[in-house]
Amino acid sequence: MSINIEILSGLGAKGPAAIVVEAQGKRLLLDAGGELHPDDTITWANNLAVDAVLISHDHIDHIGGVAELAESVPLYCTPLVAKALPHNRAWRPLPERGTLEVEGITVTTGQAGHSLGGVWLHLAVEGGVYYSGDACFESSVFPFDTPPKAAIALLDASYGSYDQPQAYCVQAISERLDQPLAFPVPETGRALEMALWLAEEADQRQLTLAIDPVIRDNLAALLALPATLRRPGLDHSIRSLLARQNACPPTLQLMCDRSDTPEQWPDHHLLHTGYLTPDRRAELAAGQISWQRWNVHLRASHLVALADQLDATQVVPLFTPFSDNALTAWQGLLGERLCTAQRLSAPSRLVTLSSLGSFACPQ
Repeated sequence: MSINIEILSGLGAKGPAAIVVEAQGKRLLLDAGGELHPDDTITWANNLAVDAVLISHDHIDHIGGVAELAESVPLYCTPLVAKALPHNRAWRPLPERGTLEVEGITVTTGQAGHSLGGVWLHLAVEGGVYYSGDACFESSVFPFDTPPKAAIALLDASYGSYDQPQAYCVQAISERLDQPLAFPVPETGRALEMALWLAEEADQRQLTLAIDPVIRDNLAALLALPATLRRPGLDHSIRSLLARQNACPPTLQLMCDRSDTPEQWPDHHLLHTGYLTPDRRAELAAGQISWQRWNVHLRASHLVALADQLDATQVVPLFTPFSDNALTAWQGLLGERLCTAQRLSAPSRLVTLSSLGSFACPQ
């Protein structure tokens, strides 16, 4: 019996996540990503037939395409992620950390270190298939759980060969806090750890701070989870922040990334910390905004460490461009384990693992 893995989207570029794993006569869709840019159109769902869909987390490039699927397709996600589903979309619970059967396939989940309610996915088929979703080892809020072994690893490579530690990023942002700043952030992701960090910095520097109510609500949701689903030692800081009144006007403003244009914040300079759309990149080039990464994805050495821990024999880097230089870097990092197309001419590629363990990479 063979396993077919069809990467419908997310290979060779930063784009929506959509991967079909076909095993034991069933087809499971891992993530249903939507458009990253307003003018984009997703095509991965065209004429797609699957038996179930599993959603790793609630960011748009992983959940934003759910509406393109038939509502009759069973959908699995954690309860917190379900809040981001289209209105009245039926769903079935994924454990934040645990095991369940989906269409006769054993699925194990664990904390991915990236976002509130986010998980990685492991399918117990043949030698194991592991999908990280978006993942990070460095979050001060979200834990990362060690996954089971897997022969095939589909890993978050959003940062390419970048390998700066989080401490460097935090220090670089810290050095900019001498001016009024507004930070647009994904409300269920880095927003939570940045809120706690900014509160501490504001107290030490005697700065004023305001935090979006939605981010506050998500901190309260994190606090309501079992303690093992957040890093230890955070509860007092979270409660203190929730009790803290927003300053008006604030020196530092942390807000959801729907409010991310300079015109919306005339009294603050915008500092972005993650992915920039083409419009944001143009603003950066014009000096209208600033940018400094806050690590929320696997950096290169951590991706390799995860592949090593999995004992993976084939590793597919996802959500990253495959330029000639990038491919050379990946070859150096992963050696013979690297599996990817050298040139992408279409949005999907078929990767097949036979029951004997051979793995055919697309050419």
